[in-house]
Amino acid sequence: MIVVIGSGISGLIIGKKVNANLILEEQPLIGGVLAFDSIFGIEIPYILPITYKPFQLNNFEFKYKEYEINIVYRKYEYFHNKICEFCEELPKWLTFDSVKKIYIIENIPEFIYELSRNMKIVKEYPIRIDENKIITNKGNVYRFSKIYNTGSLKRISRLLGLDTSFLGHISAFTLLILAKRKENNKDWNVYLSGDSAETYAVVIRIDDVIKDFQLYYIYSFLRTNQKNMDIERILVDLKRRQIISPNEIVAFRSRLLSEAILFGHLNEKVPINMINCGRLGEWRNYSIDETILRAQNC
Repeated sequence: MIVVIGSGISGLIIGKKVNANLILEEQPLIGGVLAFDSIFGIEIPYILPITYKPFQLNNFEFKYKEYEINIVYRKYEYFHNKICEFCEELPKWLTFDSVKKIYIIENIPEFIYELSRNMKIVKEYPIRIDENKIITNKGNVYRFSKIYNTGSLKRISRLLGLDTSFLGHISAFTLLILAKRKENNKDWNVYLSGDSAETYAVVIRIDDVIKDFQLYYIYSFLRTNQKNMDIERILVDLKRRQIISPNEIVAFRSRLLSEAILFGHLNEKVPINMINCGRLGEWRNYSIDETILRAQNC
């Protein structure tokens, strides 16, 4: 039996490629960081699916929308350390250096639906892995010939008794806000803040997802000792900077991404027949482009 751990983009692509018998997924949603929710009947990913080089993904039937970006910077010299002081560089979905245009993949939900079709995805996660079997949190035992792990390298390595002290991560709290359209904020669509007095670091505004409304992606990053983010505090900060006023909000969604930004490395080899793939499996801050291409070649 071939088992894939994780039903994010990497896990779904690999599952289809190797004709996996089973995909194990801990989260209630499939799609990983690109999981989505519905707002006014439109399915919107929690993380904006940005690419800078759409030609790299010509093998997939993606639909793109091109946006010119206008950035407002606030205390940008502190931006990197505000998000992750341990990282040599930040993920590409957070950096807009020397970029004038971005391309947003519009049909990520359809892509995920198509990949997951006819896949056996079970909402369980491993609590023990031996040489040829997985025991899950629901007490089920699955015997395997090969495992493709696209889930957390840190968690899987702990199950295998490996030293994970060199693997670190930063959690992100993403807030999607749909607000009434304002005509007086057309001079920017990306706001990057290194100001420690603000709870968020990144605000991205998209004007044409739903008629008469503007969609905001707000990314905040948690310190090591934080377990969650206070939405009320974020809303106060947004109002204070005149980005969004609470009375303009018509809908919002939020999600905590535990292992959003990754740093460090694993010093030991995995002792069983397991291949680690993808962003979490390889513990790399891959872009969407890199994630898809790596999964194809894993």
